Amino acid sequence: MVLRGDFQLFNQDPREPSCQNLTYNFDLISPSGEKLRFNGYKIVNPSVAFDPLGFWKATSTLYVTITQPDDKIIGRGTLHIQPTDFASEIVTLEPTGTSLYAKAKSTASFLTFFIKQSANIFFAPFSYLSYPTPTFNDYSNVTTINRTYTLIASDGVHSTMQIWDPIGKGPNDAAPTILFVPGAAVDHQIFALPTIEKNAIDYFREAGYRCFCVTHRVGKTMVAYKGYTTFDARLDILAALTQVRKLQETQTKTAPEKVYTIAHCAGSVALSIGLLDGTIPAEWIKGITASNVFMTPMFAKVNMIKARQPVPMNGIYSAVVGSWFSCASSKQDGVVQQAINQVLRLYPVGERKEICNSVVCHRSSLVFGR
Repeated sequence: MVLRGDFQLFNQDPREPSCQNLTYNFDLISPSGEKLRFNGYKIVNPSVAFDPLGFWKATSTLYVTITQPDDKIIGRGTLHIQPTDFASEIVTLEPTGTSLYAKAKSTASFLTFFIKQSANIFFAPFSYLSYPTPTFNDYSNVTTINRTYTLIASDGVHSTMQIWDPIGKGPNDAAPTILFVPGAAVDHQIFALPTIEKNAIDYFREAGYRCFCVTHRVGKTMVAYKGYTTFDARLDILAALTQVRKLQETQTKTAPEKVYTIAHCAGSVALSIGLLDGTIPAEWIKGITASNVFMTPMFAKVNMIKARQPVPMNGIYSAVVGSWFSCASSKQDGVVQQAINQVLRLYPVGERKEICNSVVCHRSSLVFGR
C-alpha cells in the first residue's frame, strides 16, 4: 500500500546531458506490515528521437530500488508497463479543481507540459538550442593552480604552463613529474575538470606526482588567432620540457630526470611531430600516453567527405566571414553565425543517443569531428 510520495515528470538527469527522468519516490507498507521506501526512475534521452517504439520502451521501463527506513537496500529490479496496464492506469486519473473549468484547465496544463517535454526529446534535433553561459560558478571541484610560468619558444611565441605540487609537498620538494599536453582549442582544464569529483590532476597529485600542463599556441589562447599550426606547437612543448628540466635541476642539484608525458589530440600530434623531426629530444622522454591520436591520424568518414569537397569549406567561410571560427556562439551573433547554428542541427553525430542541442557541441563536431 502506498502511503505518500512524489512523482516528477521530465526532471534533468545530472548524470547525462540531454537526458531526463520520470521519477517515483514514495513510502509504502508491505503485506507483512513493514515500512519501505520505493525509488524508481525512467530514462528518456535523445536515443528515442524519431523512434515511437523506443520512446514507448523508455517511458514504460521503470528501474526500481526498494529500501528500508535506514536506507538498507532489500531489492532492485525493472518494471515493464504493458499497453493494457497503461490503459488501465489512464482511466484512474482524475483532474483537480472545484469546477468543470478548473478541471479542464488542469488537464490542459498537464497535457501541454507532457506533450511539450516529449516533443523536445522525440524531435531532439529541432529542440531549442542551448548556448554557453558567460559565467558559471557552480563547479564541484576547482583544482587550485600552485604556480604559472610564461614560456618563450625558440621562435619567440609566448605560452603558459601551470604547475600543481603533489599533495603534502612544497615547490622545492623532489617528486616524479608528468607533463600534460592538451589538444586544440582547450587549456589545462581538460585535465583539471572542475565538473567531476576527482579529475586527472587530482589523481596524480594524490599519487605523489608534480603535474605540469602547457597551453600551447593552438590551445585556448589569444595566440591562436595568429593562425599557427599543430606543427608550430611542437616548439611550445619543447619550451615546456626545457622549463621542467630546469626546475628539476634547481630542486635536486643533479642532472634532470626524464619526463613522462600525457598528450591529447592535437597536442599529441604536435608531440609526435617534434619527436619525429628531432625538435624534441627523445632522450628527455620517459614514456608517453597519447589519447585520441598520436602520429597517424585516422579521420572519420564525414571528415573525409568534407576534406574532399572541390571547394574547401574553410575557404568559403574565410571569404564570407573571416579566418577565425569560434566553437562558442551566442544569441547576439550575426546572421551568418546563427544560420550555421541552425544548419548544424543536422550534422552527423553517429548514434541517436549522441544528439544534443548544444551549439558548442555542434560547432566543435564540425571543426574537430567525432
